[in-house]
Amino acid sequence: MIGSINWLKKHRIWNVPTLIIIIAFLLFIIFLIMILNSNDEDSSTIYVTQDAEIRTGPNAAYPELYRVYKGDNYHKIGKAGKWIEVESSNHKQKGWIAGWHTNLDIQKDKVASADSLKGKTIVLDPGHGGGDQGASSRTNKKSLEKVYTLKTAKELKSLLIKEGAKVKMTRNSDTYVPLGERKGNGDAFISIHNDSLSSKKANGGTVYWYHNNQEGLAQALNQSIQKKSLLSNRGAKQENFQVLRQTKQPAVLLELGYISNPTDEDMITDQLHRHIVEQAIVDGLKNYFSN
Repeated sequence: MIGSINWLKKHRIWNVPTLIIIIAFLLFIIFLIMILNSNDEDSSTIYVTQDAEIRTGPNAAYPELYRVYKGDNYHKIGKAGKWIEVESSNHKQKGWIAGWHTNLDIQKDKVASADSLKGKTIVLDPGHGGGDQGASSRTNKKSLEKVYTLKTAKELKSLLIKEGAKVKMTRNSDTYVPLGERKGNGDAFISIHNDSLSSKKANGGTVYWYHNNQEGLAQALNQSIQKKSLLSNRGAKQENFQVLRQTKQPAVLLELGYISNPTDEDMITDQLHRHIVEQAIVDGLKNYFSN
C-alpha cells in the first residue's frame, strides 16, 4: 500500500478524489469476494441443484410428498439440521428437502454407519407379562401376546449387542411390571406389542410415537420394518400411550402384527419372520443414529 502511494505521488496523481476512487474500488472488490464466498444459507430463496424429493419431515425416513427437479426454486421457511423446510411460490406445495440437494453449502448425510449403534443404550420393553397376558389368539395355537413380546425382545437384544449397543430390559421373564415402571435412561426406548381386535380381518404393523422428538425414530423404524417384513403397513402414528408419554427420549411403541389375525399370528410365532422384523428394527436404528 505504501509503495502504491509513493508511486502515485511520484507520478503526481496523488489527490483526494483519486484516493476516494481507490478506496471505493477496494471496497467493491472485498464485497464481491464476500458475495462469491457466501453459501446463501440465510437467503429466503433456494434452488434445487439435482432431482430430489420433498418429504413430510426433516429426515429421509419421512414419507415422500412429491418429486422436485434441478432448477426448481422454493421459499425457505425453516431449517432443522441439514434439512430445509420449503414452500412453493404459489403456496400449494410445502415440505422438507435435504440441504445437499440445494444451492446451500450443506454436506450430504453419511450412509448408515456399520458402527452407528456402538455405545448406544437401547431400552427394550416387552409388553405385558405375569398375570397380564395381553392379547390372545382364537386359533388352536392359543398364542399369548406376553410370550411373543418377550421372545422378540430377547432376540432383538442379542442382535443389538452384536452391533455394540448396550441393552436394558424392563422385564427379562414372565413377570408383571406396572406401566409407571416401564422406563429407563437410554438413547432410545422401544416398547414391543402385538395388536388385537374382535375381527379376524385386521392385520399389519403400526409404529406409535407421542412427543415430537419421537416421530423421527418412529418414521425410521416404520420404513425399515415395512421394507423387509411381510406385515402390511399401518403407518407411523401419534398416540397418547403412557409408556411414550412418560418417556422424554426418542421412543416408540411397536405393534408387530395382529395376534387376532391367523396370518399375522403365523408370522408372530415364526422365529424366522421374527428375525426378519428384528433385523429391520436394528437397521432402522442404525439409519436413525447415522442421521
